[in-house]
Amino acid sequence: MTPKFDGPTFDDKRLAELKEEVEILNKAVLDASRARLTFDDDPAAFASLLAKEAK
Repeated sequence: MTPKFDGPTFDDKRLAELKEEVEILNKAVLDASRARLTFDDDPAAFASLLAKEAK
């Protein structure tokens, strides 16, 4: 029998860190999508542009 798992718990400091990380990722995705991507781009183009934007 396994104990019940209610999910992870986070303190306020870690929640603030996660919020900052999500904001960075959201901005990178938005910037990458606005940069020049179209439906006929190489499938790897988005991932490559996203990786550059996230740094």
